Amino acid sequence: MATTAIDTRHLHLRMVRADELLLHEETDPERVTRLRNAVINSNVLRNPPIVGIHQEGEGGKETMVVLDGATRTTALRELGVKHVMVQVVDYPGTDVALHAWYHMLGERAAAAVLGSMGSIPGATTSVVSLNEAQIGLSERRYLAAVVEENDVVHVLECADEGTEPAALRHLVARYGGFGEIYRIVQGDLIETLQRSQKVPAVVLFPTWAPADIVGFARNADLLPAGITRHVIPGRALNVNVALDLLTIDTPTDAANLWLDQWLTAKIMRKKVRYYHEPVFVFDD
Repeated sequence: MATTAIDTRHLHLRMVRADELLLHEETDPERVTRLRNAVINSNVLRNPPIVGIHQEGEGGKETMVVLDGATRTTALRELGVKHVMVQVVDYPGTDVALHAWYHMLGERAAAAVLGSMGSIPGATTSVVSLNEAQIGLSERRYLAAVVEENDVVHVLECADEGTEPAALRHLVARYGGFGEIYRIVQGDLIETLQRSQKVPAVVLFPTWAPADIVGFARNADLLPAGITRHVIPGRALNVNVALDLLTIDTPTDAANLWLDQWLTAKIMRKKVRYYHEPVFVFDD
């Protein structure tokens, strides 16, 4: 029986050099350590990072920006991998939506940020209504907003264009040391504030444009971890590529040839399934 060759581009998977991947956001060292240890124990990369391929003009150089998976990428680099299996998307592209995460703060974190917002270098603060804060964030006039339980909103404005990532890093650093940050999406905001007595403040961020993300990555002027949220359909999960295969220093073409053969074998054994409908996944 004739075999069927499957081009990995149908699943948007590719082997790329680990040192060619650009991050657009910082990573949390504790999360990197936890993931690195998990990869060592399992000896596999379960879920490939999502990488946006951006090309400047006709025939321009490709820029590979990690849209989701900065922690995985950093952990793998610390383990000395030569190649990373990634899932690639055109960026910007019609299949990628960019949104913002919001951060829920506990009492100590809220007190720390509210007590020090006025000392962020290159930025000014003021108090506005929740509606004005949301409008200003959507128009990118505000860099961030901290909403207290009584709907008092402290907004952060950047004095000089081009210094936004640095100001945001200073802001998040004010509360990042008080335990893990809990993220929510915009639709959760009001309900969370109304029903929770343990969330004295929520930090809101604007939604950046893909061009901003590419620029931050190219300049290594990183945003804080966990404020951008890329929504990408058709993610490849539970790929489970052996770590040993990623640490071999082979030419990239050879690594992708192996990937073609590996993926073809997976599909021929009916080990790859595509779900058209959205699903809920419950972790153990």
